[in-house]
Amino acid sequence: MMTDMQYFEDKASGFVIVALKYGDDLFQCLEQVARACDVHTGVLTSGIGSLTEAYIHTVDSNDYPPKEKYLRLQGPLEVVQFGGIIADYAPHIHISLWDENRNYFGGHVHEGCKVLALSEISIHKLGELRLTRKATDDSGIQHLVRA
Repeated sequence: MMTDMQYFEDKASGFVIVALKYGDDLFQCLEQVARACDVHTGVLTSGIGSLTEAYIHTVDSNDYPPKEKYLRLQGPLEVVQFGGIIADYAPHIHISLWDENRNYFGGHVHEGCKVLALSEISIHKLGELRLTRKATDDSGIQHLVRA
């Protein structure tokens, strides 16, 4: 993947700041930064920007496990906010978006969320806590557990 992504790590504070540009894939870049900066476990504390397109999913029922609905959205899309957890280097990110008509969309981020003007992200890398995800019941849903 070609990207103009930049990241800036402040090892003393545990923060990594990520700067994405036009065409960067939000999810893929977060995966790359987690590996490059050794963010085994971290908290995505803020995320802003804009997207040309998005691929997200949301729950679509109260069943357990819930049914899911996948959405491909065309931009321009304003990123109101996104955040989440990185566990075992894998980001689990949820995003809030406005389209050009001010319709609101939110859900789980997948590959295919492409940056428009920019995206700026802060990640707090946790020094000692190690988390991973695994199914803890028959639903198959991956919950956070200690690694």
